[in-house]
Amino acid sequence: MKFKAVLAVLVAGGMAVSAAAQPSGNAAPPPRPAGGAAPRSVLPPPEPIEHITGNVYKIFGGGGNTLVIVQRDGVVLADTKMPGNGQAIIDEVRKITDKPITTIICTHSHPDHTGSTDFIRELYPNVRVVMSEGTKAELAANPQVNPKLLPTETYKDRLTLGEGDDRIELFHTGVGHTGGDTFVVVPAAKLIFMGDVMAWNMAPFLPAGGAMAIAEETEKLVDAVKDMGIQIVVEGHGHVNDWAGLVRLAHFNRALVTAAKAAYDRGDAPGAAVAELKRNPEFAALLDTHIKKGLEYGNTPLARAHMNVNVAFTEFAGEQAGFGIANGAPLPATDKHKGSDPKDTAPPTPEMLAAAVAK
Repeated sequence: MKFKAVLAVLVAGGMAVSAAAQPSGNAAPPPRPAGGAAPRSVLPPPEPIEHITGNVYKIFGGGGNTLVIVQRDGVVLADTKMPGNGQAIIDEVRKITDKPITTIICTHSHPDHTGSTDFIRELYPNVRVVMSEGTKAELAANPQVNPKLLPTETYKDRLTLGEGDDRIELFHTGVGHTGGDTFVVVPAAKLIFMGDVMAWNMAPFLPAGGAMAIAEETEKLVDAVKDMGIQIVVEGHGHVNDWAGLVRLAHFNRALVTAAKAAYDRGDAPGAAVAELKRNPEFAALLDTHIKKGLEYGNTPLARAHMNVNVAFTEFAGEQAGFGIANGAPLPATDKHKGSDPKDTAPPTPEMLAAAVAK
């Protein structure tokens, strides 16, 4: 699917933000509505910087996690949150080092991960901005794109930045959450940063690649990095997970496609596939029914599984899932399959949202 088909980008699995409306500088953008998502709430602001291991930190809030890697000669940032968070990122980095920002890596094109790149480039005009070819293409497809969000360099499948303890490896293993997903490996820290292919410990949101593509993408990633000794898996939002969690996600994405195909072939409704997934205790965490911190505008892991099964049904039928189905609109019945139960992907109740905010 071309990027223009999802120009109203669904940020982090719940909030639609037009990439064309990205303000520059440090002005905070207004919240925008999203089909199938919970009632709007302002994204939580960036929290104090959190030490992960060695020279690696993360900043939660204000959009996606920002990974901070302090190197010998400067600081590498992976993802820059929504527009309006540049100064907050700099302020948090300054709590741990006075070194300059030398490199920005963009895991994908969505504005909650690229939005403050322009602000940081104003402060550090010589900063390297690195992303995959696919991410550049998606950003450039917007005729109103801010040029300061575009890269200084791109790569196709794999790129090495630096050497020794400062070495960083970038991987692109296919279309999935977007057409240009980048995975950031810090070998010295035994750490991988996932972007939104893994966020809030739930199945990925699928506006671009589809259910079959995400299964292939995550399996290829696990195969590509399995011998690198990775122990720490930093998700694109929220959690710090581990290698077992990444492997479990890859297993889940494949199992979801397999169960969906079996249900489709039997003529069952999509919910039958999720019922099958629930029978596997390995997947319990990925089928949780609670709203995650920072995802008060979104939905639960269980609802996301239902959304992805609905997307899979459209793929098997040769239909177009569209933005709405990927984001929780019920799957209508057609002459090729049964429709989904609207309750499976309904927005969270006020009680669920209140419980999430109270945490």
